[in-house]
Amino acid sequence: MGTTVTFSNDVERIKDVTEAISVGGTLGMADSGKIFLVSGTGGTVTLPAPTAGFNIRFVTSGGLTSANTVIAGGTADVMEGSIIVAGAVVDVDAADQLNFVHTADNVGDFVDIWSDGTSYFVFGNALNSGGITATG
Repeated sequence: MGTTVTFSNDVERIKDVTEAISVGGTLGMADSGKIFLVSGTGGTVTLPAPTAGFNIRFVTSGGLTSANTVIAGGTADVMEGSIIVAGAVVDVDAADQLNFVHTADNVGDFVDIWSDGTSYFVFGNALNSGGITATG
């Protein structure tokens, strides 16, 4: 999902929709396609139940000051995939949540999440050891 932007030369382009998120909340299907910018005090963000075609990205855009930002799967054991953390591939195997860890975060760490209607498939990258973890 994006916003169509028309430039002065009448060329149209799709621009990604970004939204800052610094505290917890619950996302819905209307949030599919967005890029959420993670910073601030942390909190829990709950995804909707897996729905085919749902996709989202979380990017650390500023320091996490006092708590982790938790991306909860909305349903137990539905997250699968891998995250590259400090150069090592970490398996995400039937996880309940992903955690941007406030003591190891780095601006630019990210996680992409998409669904086939049954599971959430994840791929991400964190610079520092323990920057992003999967639990559950």
